[in-house]
Amino acid sequence: MKSNQSLVHKHENLLFIICVITTSIIALYLLLSIVGIFIFLALALLSLFSHIISMSHIQLNGVRLRESQLPELYDKVVDLSNKMELSNVPEVYIVESGGLLNAFATKVLALSGKNMIVLYSDFVDIAEEMPDFDIDYIIAHELAHLKQNHILKSVFVSLAMWIPFLGTSYLRMAEYTCDRMAAYYTEKPQNAINGLLILAAGRRLYNKVNLKEYMEQYNEKKGFFATLTELLSTHPPLPKRIHEIQTFMNDEPTVSLQRRTRQIIIILALVFILFPAVFIGISVGVAMVVSKLDFLSEIEAPLEYDPLMQAIIDNDQETVEQLLADGADPNVLNEYGESALLVSIVNERPQYLPILIEYGADPNLQDDYGWTPLMSAVVTGDLESGKLLLEAGADPTLKDSDEMSAIDYAVDYEELEFVQLFELYY
Repeated sequence: MKSNQSLVHKHENLLFIICVITTSIIALYLLLSIVGIFIFLALALLSLFSHIISMSHIQLNGVRLRESQLPELYDKVVDLSNKMELSNVPEVYIVESGGLLNAFATKVLALSGKNMIVLYSDFVDIAEEMPDFDIDYIIAHELAHLKQNHILKSVFVSLAMWIPFLGTSYLRMAEYTCDRMAAYYTEKPQNAINGLLILAAGRRLYNKVNLKEYMEQYNEKKGFFATLTELLSTHPPLPKRIHEIQTFMNDEPTVSLQRRTRQIIIILALVFILFPAVFIGISVGVAMVVSKLDFLSEIEAPLEYDPLMQAIIDNDQETVEQLLADGADPNVLNEYGESALLVSIVNERPQYLPILIEYGADPNLQDDYGWTPLMSAVVTGDLESGKLLLEAGADPTLKDSDEMSAIDYAVDYEELEFVQLFELYY
């Protein structure tokens, strides 16, 4: 007689503790961040709402087993619940599945709601039709999830699912535990194996499958992606589940399955050591190249102005007058070749044009793109500034890097008053 403790897979509890610690660390990190709190709460509420809606849909549309509703099937649930020492018999619903073969245990609310089991109708149909398959295994497997509080525990390991392979490893161990319990409490290991073969080959072919050949398939697939797929899956491969049931119940599996320790170590090294190292190396390398090229500084560095230009931008008339009186050069260019006159017009400070011109500002200085103060006056529709610049000797025929002159811009922007003004000068 096996003890209840031996029914639990030897790795399940250890992985559960690791997942709880991991989830706690991630949750603490999120809660310390204002954005993280909102993300955490939003995901939790969205998940809870979606779950409640889907369970309510099943409760409204599925067929609930009762003493007066499919009583033979209901009696199986009651008998197995009592045998497995569950405190309450869960609500069990049958739903039409469109050919899908599945069943699951859940709670309406993960922490405190009613226990539920949902059986897809095709599993029930197969049990009714086939003499070598009994629905007992499927029911017992889902009852085992409830007995082990896997639904409640899933809340405490949820964030560990973000860590590659960790959360899925725990879930696979939980499936092994439920397979063991189902085979143990139904006392029909072959029935459990048939249930898994139905998942593999379907209702028509499961009892024709050569079990030894099917188990050997697992040993043939040793590649990287086969192992990676297993590590990422929430359920163990079916041959391994069958192997575990046979080993647990009979101590003698049909085929000994090969371990994939080497492949697992390689994948873990790639994911947690090599890939991060390569990523960090590339990031550091790119950062060093960028710093050498001074690329980011050119993009992100704020434009620097000389004191006269800055005073114009700040609309500090007293400082502008004082700087010019103290000998500030109005024709100094900034790093883009902009003059104080151009800065005045671009920043809508036309009141500074007369004093700049008075102190010798050249109206024909062009920036790095060939842009002149007069061109800016045309584009902004500042006719008064245009008149001042023309009177100071601005040349409307100067061309920029696009081979456009102030006259061309006046025509292009349909600034008719400027067109007429230019006709007076040229």
